[in-house]
Amino acid sequence: MSRTKKLAALASTTAAAALTVAVTATPALAWTPGDFTATLNGNMVIDAGIAAECTDSTLSGTIDADGNLTITSASVSGCGVTVTPEGLPWSGSLSGGVASFNGFSMSAVGCTFGGDITGSFTGTDLPVTATFTEQTVNRTSGFLCPGSATVTATYDFAAA
Repeated sequence: MSRTKKLAALASTTAAAALTVAVTATPALAWTPGDFTATLNGNMVIDAGIAAECTDSTLSGTIDADGNLTITSASVSGCGVTVTPEGLPWSGSLSGGVASFNGFSMSAVGCTFGGDITGSFTGTDLPVTATFTEQTVNRTSGFLCPGSATVTATYDFAAA
């Protein structure tokens, strides 16, 4: 075998070994799939010019092995006004430290606000705590309503 072929074979073997070590040394992050319940931790603040503080909220749905969420049920109370989650199911995810709800929508006092919100979490499987801070949602319906509102909330996610 020529010197060039020996070097190429050695380089190829070394690269394959390094790839094998890298692949086996990095475990796949997988969530335990199933049902979850997320409970409000503290107060939820919805601010559309006048802040409403809600004392109770529960979300429930499913999570898959990739951290994708389907939120099929949502409730909010203790706000001083009636706040109603709209447009369920919402989708979302818990991935790489980023928590997201897509299609988030709530209405109160004749105004509906919605959009995608993003927060953060730590952990690699349930239970985890996700925090959403001053996430802007736009008005989707309502007369004489502000153009947007902000949402701040922390949820504790646990397997149901």
